[in-house]
Amino acid sequence: MSSAHAAGTNDRAGQKLNPVSELDAIATTGMPAQDAGKLPKVKDQLAGLNHLSELNQLHQLTDQAAPVLGLVNAVE
Repeated sequence: MSSAHAAGTNDRAGQKLNPVSELDAIATTGMPAQDAGKLPKVKDQLAGLNHLSELNQLHQLTDQAAPVLGLVNAVE
């Protein structure tokens, strides 16, 4: 690992940076607190993407069960 890459992962206090937290902070920079609280956080949006993966797995299961249960036309 290059020293430039290693230095880029820590903040000035030597603590590890969290890219998601940094994006949340950048997104609300300069906004009044009441407005910043209404803005969806990157962390929450990424969690929502994880649920899409779960839905895809559910769809795979229903695709396999549909012909057995006679639901081919109802699933689509």
